[in-house]
Amino acid sequence: MSISHLSLVNQKLAYASALVALLNTSNYAPESGSRLQQQALGDAAVFHMATALHFYLRELADHHHIKNLSAIHSIQDLAAVLQQADRASSESSELLSLVQAKDTWLNQLTLYYNQLSRSPEKPKEKKAFVHENLIELVELTDAEELPSLHLTPELLTEWLDSFRALIIRQRETSAEY
Repeated sequence: MSISHLSLVNQKLAYASALVALLNTSNYAPESGSRLQQQALGDAAVFHMATALHFYLRELADHHHIKNLSAIHSIQDLAAVLQQADRASSESSELLSLVQAKDTWLNQLTLYYNQLSRSPEKPKEKKAFVHENLIELVELTDAEELPSLHLTPELLTEWLDSFRALIIRQRETSAEY
């Protein structure tokens, strides 16, 4: 018997929940020597939530009888595939609006996850002709505004609870149709 996407979503959410519970019991104190362990637990919880999202997108596509599930890697991919198949999905529309709206749990989760997997940028080379008496200009428009989220057990719990509530609500709604 094959494992369904629904089972994988539930499994990854359970893993994230276990990690957040472990983080909550590790006497969270940013100044303590266990900061490395706390960061590792937090990042691992984010990884499992992002993986749950990945499988949830495929669960939604499967529900709408989309054939090529392996082509879906993002919410935008899901929306495009559903549009090509001429299928409307309130679930994907809600996910798309959540990920695009600033300061939502899904936007923060995906931004943080993307930061985890981003390679460091090369420093820009300085020009050879620098005048000693001049102040060097720095181009501010080139600098990307990356959110500096500080993971806390409370923030992770909020993301996890919001994600679970969304999935439960969307599954109940889709079961009615």
